[in-house]
Amino acid sequence: MSAFDVQFKFESGVITCSPVGRIDSTNAKNFETAITGFRAQHQNAELVFDCQELEYISSAGLRVLLSLSKKANVRINLINVSQGVSNILDVTGFSTIFEVSRSIRDISGEKGHLMGESAGISLYRMDNDTILKLYSKTEKLEEIRKELKYAKAALLSGVPALISYDIVSYNGRYGILYEMPNVKTVSSLIVFQQWKLDHYAKEMGKTLQTIHSCTPEPGILPDTPQIFTTRALSMDKYFNRDEINTLVSLIQSIPAASTIVYGNYHPGNVFAMNDELILINMSGISCGNPVFDLGMSYMICVHDADTFIKRVSDIDMLQAKKFWDIMIRNYFDTDDENVIKHHETIIEAVAMLCSALSPAMGLVSQDDAKRLVEKARRDVLGYSGYMKRLLEEAIF
Repeated sequence: MSAFDVQFKFESGVITCSPVGRIDSTNAKNFETAITGFRAQHQNAELVFDCQELEYISSAGLRVLLSLSKKANVRINLINVSQGVSNILDVTGFSTIFEVSRSIRDISGEKGHLMGESAGISLYRMDNDTILKLYSKTEKLEEIRKELKYAKAALLSGVPALISYDIVSYNGRYGILYEMPNVKTVSSLIVFQQWKLDHYAKEMGKTLQTIHSCTPEPGILPDTPQIFTTRALSMDKYFNRDEINTLVSLIQSIPAASTIVYGNYHPGNVFAMNDELILINMSGISCGNPVFDLGMSYMICVHDADTFIKRVSDIDMLQAKKFWDIMIRNYFDTDDENVIKHHETIIEAVAMLCSALSPAMGLVSQDDAKRLVEKARRDVLGYSGYMKRLLEEAIF
């Protein structure tokens, strides 16, 4: 085989270009010609460069990629990047221009301590400063790459998130390595230090304020209303077409916004690190109206606490209700009961909408799903006009 070769594949609207060997000034022009020629046959396709067998890329090769991204008006995706090529991209600053995913290391030989398991995800402590979030064998690598991308975007936007490193393979499963000193969930800390409930509730209110003050770079994170709309459309097992259309209409009546939405904010999914609150699970992060976060939290801690709170945390329903009351006052910086009542009326409407869609999120059993759907049919769909007027007021 020559010092350089390039192979192409087109599938499902994606061009995968696989360079082999070294790209430098002697072959960069041929590299560009080959890409341009193949892309002319699939002009609207997404571009992915599989760098598994790319040994080296010079500035000439990088200029080809930069020129291509500008001409095609696409963001370049580089996957399976070796440590050496990754270092080149970091030093030149091109890692901030392109989407870069390093090659997947197998760390099965390293010993990890199992911290806990939930919904097919396992957390392992690998050493004093690193944990591994390990996904089920059925989780698609593409979805894991998305979460790594979202985690980095959240951190750069100012969200108090952990530093995420690489995707790795561990005993036949894929996972993400995170920086994480000794931490515990807020709910587990409250169980052993009940006198700190007020403190952590206040801090979670302030932290949610911080999250909702962050605006990500456009186009990086998914759209929150679209996520909820997709969930509604997948509920045809439970609702008829007219009912689904009504749910979609309610989702779309919530005013648009461009803030970060965490997606699953409750004391069982937020960690404390030296009294600083930190986020790790970025699978549900998106961009939209902050009321989606508030509605989900209210659903878990208050509205449907009998269904959710023990499932996702270590605290009980009474503690969850008290936690919410303190958290929401600190989020809005007020103890004015009229103001809180006004906000909670709107938040409860979103919580009811979240509850109606909870089966699509995989959060409940079949029996609970049927019960919550009937509840939604009565309380949400039965009062859809009133619900829509409330949701239209969701501007905080």
